[in-house]
Amino acid sequence: MAEEEMDPTSRRPRPARPQPPRPDVVVEPLRPREEPTHSVLPTVATALWALTAALVLALAAAVALNWDSVLSGVEAAVSQQDSTASSADLRNTASATLLSSGAASAVLILLGFVALNLMRGAATSSKVLMGAVGILTVGAAVTFSTFVSDAPALLGGVLQWGPFVVATTAAASTVVALTPRR
Repeated sequence: MAEEEMDPTSRRPRPARPQPPRPDVVVEPLRPREEPTHSVLPTVATALWALTAALVLALAAAVALNWDSVLSGVEAAVSQQDSTASSADLRNTASATLLSSGAASAVLILLGFVALNLMRGAATSSKVLMGAVGILTVGAAVTFSTFVSDAPALLGGVLQWGPFVVATTAAASTVVALTPRR
């Protein structure tokens, strides 16, 4: 039996070694960690952009409910530019103008919401996108006002002053969205 204990080929499990004690190490950051502060600016910018969207929808509804009279006003403006155009060409141009204005407005409103959503995630390109969308929306609203300037005064002249209200709310939303957060 004494030979078995001394046999080097026997594989007995070795007892587990005790783990050495862990050293006490403290790492301090070079700069103190700043807790994120919640700014009200993104909420205000989103609310202003939602107001812009609601105003665009209200203008679209005013145009849709009074399509024939608005179309006649736009036709009159187009005929002043080209008096040799046929009435069918005038109507087609006026219809295309109104429909493309609506489509452009819808795309700009959606891009505005996308930019605002990206800004919440602090995407770097979101400020550029929001700035571009804001400028384009203001420009589109002012351009739309020139298209419908000859339209009859409907609902208290909403087509004369409404686009400028849209431009103002879009500009305000853009400025608030691009204001640096503290």
